[in-house]
Amino acid sequence: MEARRHVNDATDLRRAVKGLGISPGVALGPVWYFKNEIGELPRRTLAPEAIAPEVARLRDAFREAAEEFRRQRDANGAALPEHERRIFDSHLAFYEDELLKGSIAARIEKQALNAEAALADEVAHLASLFATMDRLFAERAADVRDVGNRVQRVLVRRQQEALAGTQPVILCARELLPSDTLTLDRSRLLGIVTEVGGEASHVAILARASGIPAVSGVKKLEALLPPGGELGIDGRRGRLWIAPPPRLRGALQRSRDHFVASRRRLVERSVAAVSRDRDLSLLLNIENFDSLDPALLRSADGVGLYRTEFLFMGRSTFPSEEEQLAFYKDVLAHVGGREVTFRTIDVGGDKPLPYLVTPREQNPALGWRGIRLTFEWLDLLIPQLRALLRAAAHGPLKILLPMVTTVEEVTRARALLAELIDDLRRQGLPHDPRTPLGAMLEVPAAALAADRMAREADFLSVGTNDLLQYLFAVDRNNLQVAGLYQPLHPVALRLLRQVIAAGAAAGKPVTVCGEMAGEPLGTLALLGLGLKRFSMSPVHLPEARAIFRHFTAAEAGALVGGLLDLDAAADVEALLRAAAAERCGQETLSIFPR
Repeated sequence: MEARRHVNDATDLRRAVKGLGISPGVALGPVWYFKNEIGELPRRTLAPEAIAPEVARLRDAFREAAEEFRRQRDANGAALPEHERRIFDSHLAFYEDELLKGSIAARIEKQALNAEAALADEVAHLASLFATMDRLFAERAADVRDVGNRVQRVLVRRQQEALAGTQPVILCARELLPSDTLTLDRSRLLGIVTEVGGEASHVAILARASGIPAVSGVKKLEALLPPGGELGIDGRRGRLWIAPPPRLRGALQRSRDHFVASRRRLVERSVAAVSRDRDLSLLLNIENFDSLDPALLRSADGVGLYRTEFLFMGRSTFPSEEEQLAFYKDVLAHVGGREVTFRTIDVGGDKPLPYLVTPREQNPALGWRGIRLTFEWLDLLIPQLRALLRAAAHGPLKILLPMVTTVEEVTRARALLAELIDDLRRQGLPHDPRTPLGAMLEVPAAALAADRMAREADFLSVGTNDLLQYLFAVDRNNLQVAGLYQPLHPVALRLLRQVIAAGAAAGKPVTVCGEMAGEPLGTLALLGLGLKRFSMSPVHLPEARAIFRHFTAAEAGALVGGLLDLDAAADVEALLRAAAAERCGQETLSIFPR
C-alpha cells in the first residue's frame, strides 16, 4: 500500500491523462508510436550520405512487395480462370518495372527525399497521368496506386521492425491487432497504450497474457508527447503521466517495484495452493510459451485453449501437414502429458493472413471467420485436422471448432473427421481415432441450443468474450459502448447457467475459456453456477486459485443463486465483491479490482 500512496501523493493531476486500464501493472519509459496503417507518411530531407542507402531501401521494399504478391497469386491462382490469372500477371509486372523504380529513385536522388515521400509523389504523378488517358490507361491508375500502397506498407513495416529492436519502450498505437504483435519483440515492451480497445479486446487479452501493463481510450497522445519522450502508465487505474517530473518518476518506479513483488508473492502462493474442491480443473489459454512463467505452466492442469492461428501468422505460406504435426507434438511434450485443447484456425476479421485473400467485409466480426471460413477452404482445414489426429497419438489432445453457430456444423465436421480417420488408417499412419471433437459456443444461437450441441459434440467450450459481445450487441473495441459489455449481468449469468446445466445433463464437459473465467469476480460467479473447468490467461491463474482456496462450489452456489433475479450488473458485482472481500481480504481484489 505504501508504494501506491507515493504515487497518489506525488501525482500532479494536471499532468495525468485518464484512460481505461485493461492490463494491470506500472511502466515508465520512452514512448514509441507504432503505425499499423500507412496513415500520414513521413517527409524529410536526406543528408547526401543517406541518399544511396535510401535508394537501396526502396528497391528492397519493391522486391519484398513483389514476393508477397507473387505468393498470394500462387496460393490462389489455381482456383482462378485463365483471364483472371492474366490480370494478376500484368499487375505483377508493375513491381518489376525498372522504369517505375528508376523514376522514384531519381526523385530520391534529385530532391534528397526519403523513400516514402518519393514513392507517394511518383505514384500520384503517374496515376494522374493515366487518369487523363483512354479507358485502358485509366484503369492502370488503380494498379499503380495499389502497388504504391503495398510498397509503402513494406517500408512502414520495416521501419517498425527496425525500431522494435532498439530499446525497451512503451508502445502507443491507434489499435493493435493480433497479427501486429507477431512483428514485435514482446520482451521489449514495457507497456501498451491504444486509442481503441476495451477490457475484453484482443489487445487487452494479449497484454494480460504477456504480463504487460496496458491502457486504452487515449486519443491524440502523439500531439502531447514526441517519439522517445518519457511516459508513465498505470494499467490498473488507467492513468498516464506525460514527461513525469523527478518526484513522480520516483513514485512510479516504487509503485512498479511494489506491484512486481506483490505479483511474485501471489504466484508463489498459487503454485503451492490446493483448491477446496478437488474436482476443479484450472487450464490455460495460450498461443505460445514465450512469455509464460514456467511455474504457472507447471501448476496448471493443462491447456484449455491453444490458439493455432498464431502458427499460421508471421509466415509467407500455409504450414504443411508435417510442419503442423511437429508443432503440435512439441506443444504436447511441453505440457508434459496433461491435456491440450487445440482450437482449429480462427482467422478473418482482425486476424488476417497475408497469403490468404478474403473479401473486405463491412462487419467482419459477424462475417466470414472461424469454422465458416475453413469449411469453404478445406485445403486449409483438412491438413490441420489430419495433423491433429496424428499428434493425438502422442498425448491427450482435443480438437475445438471455433465460431460454431448450428448443430449441423458440428455434424459436418464429425463426418469430415471420420473420413480423415479412415484415410489415416488406410495409410498406416499413427493417429487416435477417439480424439474428442468440441464446439466453441461464441454465438448466442449456439449457446441457446447447448443441449443439442452437447448431444453431437464431445465437449463444449464457452468463449465468453465474443458470446457476451454478441449477446449485448456491443463492439468490445468501442469505448463508447464499453459500459454495456457486462459479464456479470444477470442475463449473462442465466445464459451461462443454461449452458453449464446442458453439459451436465448430457454428461459432457463444459469449459469456459473467455477472460471471465479468470477475473476474480467472474471466477466466483462461474463457480457458483456449477462450472468445473476454468481456462484462463496465465496472468489470472493466481487470482483464480485464491478464489478456490476460500470458496467451495457449494458456498459459491449459495451466494450466486440469490443474484440471478437481480436486474443490474452493478448489484451483482457489489454483492460478489463484498463476499470476496470478506473471505479473501485484499489477497486478490486489491491487485486486480473490477
